[in-house]
Amino acid sequence: MRIFYLAALILLVVLLGAGSALGANSQIVFYLFIFIMGVGLAFYAHWFKKFAEKVNALMPLIESDPDAYIAETEKLLQGKNPSNIRAMLTMNISVAYIEKGDFKTALEKMKTIHGGALKKANNSIYFLNYTYILIHLGENAQAMDIIKKDKKKFLSLPMGGNLPRLIAFVQIFELMQEDKWDIATEQLKISRENWPDRVTGVDFSFLEEQLEQHTAQAVIQE
Repeated sequence: MRIFYLAALILLVVLLGAGSALGANSQIVFYLFIFIMGVGLAFYAHWFKKFAEKVNALMPLIESDPDAYIAETEKLLQGKNPSNIRAMLTMNISVAYIEKGDFKTALEKMKTIHGGALKKANNSIYFLNYTYILIHLGENAQAMDIIKKDKKKFLSLPMGGNLPRLIAFVQIFELMQEDKWDIATEQLKISRENWPDRVTGVDFSFLEEQLEQHTAQAVIQE
């Protein structure tokens, strides 16, 4: 798409030069430029619609066949797409690796995303997924740093898809790290009742194992 904008800029310069030469007929040049820009924008809108349809059609594969999703989405990344679209596709690939249980590769994919590529809610979702990955890799201190910094942003996200599960997971982890085990146990029970099944990589059994280990250590200490 950068090529399109560059071509439009060059065309504008050429037409402005032509307009100066034409003098009184420069208005014709102006309307010609508007027409060409309109055609270009219509072409971009059509391309984006088809591209979005292709991306959305692949989404169910993240859970049903993450390897196929990764392969097909990597093909989409071979094109010259805007940085925000590339960042979203890369984050989705990372989620597919989470689904596979390959948190190391998921983190590597996340690290390839440039910080400014994702804005507002998407930026918060990026750090929420990043935190989830760090927790599974045992990077608890780094995960807590992100939680303390971005907790308000996480809680202000629109609650759709797997976000409620993901946010609940991170909150329970935070309670455990703060030694609020009774509250964490209660919240984990509620989360299990609300979301008994594993969805898009979010699995509360990881936290249940942490709780069991803490309980066992408490019994030994007694």
